[in-house]
Amino acid sequence: MSSGGRILTASSVPVPIVRAEGWPSIRALALADARRYARHPLFLLPCVVLLVAMVVQLVQRSGGGTDPMIATMTTAFLFGVFGFVVAHRLTTSLLRSRELAGTVPVDQQQRTVALCLACLVPFTVGLFAAAFMVVTGAIWPPDGDPSNLPVAWFGDYPAVDVLAVLLAMGPLATLGGPLLGVVVARWAPFRGSALLGVVVLVVATAIPASDSRGSVWRMASAWPVLIDEHVTDGKILSTTIIPDIEPVWALGWVACLCGLAVVAALLRDPAHRRTLLVTGAGLTVGAVACYLLALS
Repeated sequence: MSSGGRILTASSVPVPIVRAEGWPSIRALALADARRYARHPLFLLPCVVLLVAMVVQLVQRSGGGTDPMIATMTTAFLFGVFGFVVAHRLTTSLLRSRELAGTVPVDQQQRTVALCLACLVPFTVGLFAAAFMVVTGAIWPPDGDPSNLPVAWFGDYPAVDVLAVLLAMGPLATLGGPLLGVVVARWAPFRGSALLGVVVLVVATAIPASDSRGSVWRMASAWPVLIDEHVTDGKILSTTIIPDIEPVWALGWVACLCGLAVVAALLRDPAHRRTLLVTGAGLTVGAVACYLLALS
């Protein structure tokens, strides 16, 4: 087809942009981003590792032995650290794509909301892993060695404390890592920021966890390790929940940090900045309150 001697092709015909508003478009984007997340090799690999570990546990009829929380820590590392990279890659690739320059019916802030919602994919896996631990622990109760020694599990500790530790160290960690990946990708989308972010993430969480200077230092981590292992001759005999930390408030601390990560990612764009700042202030107050109450 020609017009005034000029040949018009499909690529040269301007496509009208229709701006869709509200949650329907964000929900559609979030579902598409969730599918991309679920297909990423660095998400599938931890899923395979987790599935193999579950099968082995079922074959061995083990409820976690003397350290039932070790599976939670493994899940947090796999889906938190690898999830950081996955979310970072998805964010940088989608926000740099030509479509976001004006050929899709959303702005970058809506795209960021959708990416944050896609981080619920690893969070869902974390919840499933925690539920698996609860079920297998009920069928084959973990015990100390000898059995009169406590383990960080139901029976030896209040159920609410055990559930708080499970959620804070497991599912919320699988959510927080990817959310942090979105934040870094939005504010520092240069090459190498993913690797630098992973190094900082691992070091910032590992040092307080392995430090022996007390609960204040341990709680300062975005991923507080709320249990201690008691080892003799290289063998774990028992585990205990940290006595100087209230697990429920520690859970609130980690949840507020996840919320602050979402706010930080959205603040990269100028829209709704006042609302975001107010929300961030509220979450900051909540985080400080939970931190102090966890140590009281």
